[in-house]
Amino acid sequence: MIARRSQGLGTRRRSLGREDIARVSPLPPPEEVFADWLMSVPHDDCMEAAARFQIELIDRSPAAWHPDVRYLRLMLVAIAGDGVWQANDRNL
Repeated sequence: MIARRSQGLGTRRRSLGREDIARVSPLPPPEEVFADWLMSVPHDDCMEAAARFQIELIDRSPAAWHPDVRYLRLMLVAIAGDGVWQANDRNL
């Protein structure tokens, strides 16, 4: 066990910043995901309700703070049309 500590295995990891997260875990472009989502919504469904549902899924996701996911969420908020601007959207 002493050998492990001397090799640095017992040290704390530094937290990742936004740029680090984007570099480590690249996602498809948010515009592409948004366009795919738009095409997947059935023509007789309420777009606003579908967007709100996707926003709820994003907010519960561990990837919610990924910069591309935040941008996708912002586009969905524009479709949801509820006019509510949450404090955690300020930095976008």
